[in-house]
Amino acid sequence: MTDNRRVGHLPALTEADLNESQTQLWNDITEGPRGAAPWMVKDGALTGPFNAWLQIPHIGRAFAAAGEQLRFSSSLDAITRELVILTVGAHWKSEFEFWAHAGIARSAGMSEELIAAIESCSEAAVRSATSDATHGQMFSAVSALVEHGVIPEEELSRLVDIVDEPTAVEIVALAGYYTLVSFTLNTFAVPLPDGEHTRFS
Repeated sequence: MTDNRRVGHLPALTEADLNESQTQLWNDITEGPRGAAPWMVKDGALTGPFNAWLQIPHIGRAFAAAGEQLRFSSSLDAITRELVILTVGAHWKSEFEFWAHAGIARSAGMSEELIAAIESCSEAAVRSATSDATHGQMFSAVSALVEHGVIPEEELSRLVDIVDEPTAVEIVALAGYYTLVSFTLNTFAVPLPDGEHTRFS
């Protein structure tokens, strides 16, 4: 370890600290589609969940690869995908996840009203903030999933009425993956970038 810096509760791993397996994961992250994010590297260490995953690179590479597929090879349009991710982040009160994906959602064209409605975890607010009924149904299904661990059968039937069954499977996978991300960020207290304000505390 080059110094005593930390990212939240974990040592901040810089490129100089890495073994071969960790270097492979670092390169996967920074040279892939995520690497363009301006917040990805701070003071020589990865931010978000990635510094944590560098601690376990044999597993972290699988996590990172799954996330890349879910984000960049998704059958969902960008706004719907980010609605699912933000719904998960809001439920788990994951500051970094919600901050990062609110920015991605804005870039995709999501309104500030809808972002705020998702943050409130209110289905009524979400349905009021969008004219797309699909968004309200998606929020309802994902909220049920993260709250109860299952989308109830009637709720699932309504979801499959607006998306096909493979897409419903993808939505469950997306929610599960970003629950993993939320748990990582929350447990190891990954901080927001300097100057950003918390939403849930």
